[in-house]
Amino acid sequence: VEVRSAGIDKGSTGSFITMRRPYGFVLAVGDDWTDEDLFRALPESAYSIKVGLGNSHARYTLRTCVQVRELLKEMT
Repeated sequence: VEVRSAGIDKGSTGSFITMRRPYGFVLAVGDDWTDEDLFRALPESAYSIKVGLGNSHARYTLRTCVQVRELLKEMT
């Protein structure tokens, strides 16, 4: 069960945050259908990653959360 205010979702929040000031790097990672709102709303320069199988608006896909942790470790 997810409870949220009407008109407020990850996409509208992501747009609000990224439109307020420019960011040199934006990364969004998600494994849920609610993350699709965010993936659609991000600027083209952002990196979006869907975790798991299935269609997505994310630019990239990783199969498991273990792969996400490995990616983050490599990035740091």
